[in-house]
Amino acid sequence: MQKSKERYTEPPSAFPILPIGGNKFLTRGTGIFNTLAKIISLDYVHLRLEFSDSQFPEILEAELSELPFDSFEVEKTFLSAFIPSEAYNEAAINAILESYKPAIINTTTSTVPHQNWNSVWESNYEPITFGNELFVGAAFHETPTTFKHTIVLDPNMSFGTGHHPTTAQVLTQLFDRDLDGISILDFGCGSGILSIYASQKGATGIGIEIDAHAADAARKNLELNEVKSFKIVTGDINTVPEMKFDIILANINRNVIEESLMRFKQALKDQGSLICSGFFTSDIEPLSAKMSAQGFEIMLTTNQDNWGMISAKPSE
Repeated sequence: MQKSKERYTEPPSAFPILPIGGNKFLTRGTGIFNTLAKIISLDYVHLRLEFSDSQFPEILEAELSELPFDSFEVEKTFLSAFIPSEAYNEAAINAILESYKPAIINTTTSTVPHQNWNSVWESNYEPITFGNELFVGAAFHETPTTFKHTIVLDPNMSFGTGHHPTTAQVLTQLFDRDLDGISILDFGCGSGILSIYASQKGATGIGIEIDAHAADAARKNLELNEVKSFKIVTGDINTVPEMKFDIILANINRNVIEESLMRFKQALKDQGSLICSGFFTSDIEPLSAKMSAQGFEIMLTTNQDNWGMISAKPSE
């Protein structure tokens, strides 16, 4: 997943997934924590913030990521942030929160007892299915034979397991398409799930991921699924090759999509498709307007759990 300096609207890559109860997971943190969590147990401080407006959790997440927080979860007007107890610095946190006080309704902190997070994660993580079209699970799940396609991921290493509405909506757009022989650019590929599914349907292409840890995770996932027709490149919009694609998938965020529209237009075939997600439902209208102004015709928009998707093609 590509990162924006302004704000995130979806979990970026290489952040561990930690269970917080039921089947809910934290999907943000640092790559090094993911490695450490496999071999040691840690005490954590859980900082939970409630805001007056849903725009603030994303903004504060970007601000707090400058401190040694390992994981974040955004849910509507709430932000949960987890930091190792030994790294907790109340003064540093309050310095960041100070300018946002008018928007903060409630602040609580609690201690999360040490656990072997990787073991707990495996016991809580559930595979995801899409009708009889696709099964997505981890290596420790039994793989069923009743689905047209199955994908095995190491999903605690990067974003994109199919659980998040953005990934699910982009996948859904590919289900009914004939991808045999189609060329695809998977921009902000995260775990590589979209590249893997497209490959299984006969597509070829490139996945680009700005985060080096996530790019390595994507390469591992492609190897786990014996994918030979896609290559993962570590980089940003400037690493998009000088070639034309039938489909560009951009499951990133509104800011990066807007910044990349001109390059997407150059890299897309005349009858190609641009499928975007990673932004809020409220972003659909302004982003659609921006895309139209950049020479795209909006073909379809969808939304799921307050997350949006736009499918477009180059204007005639």
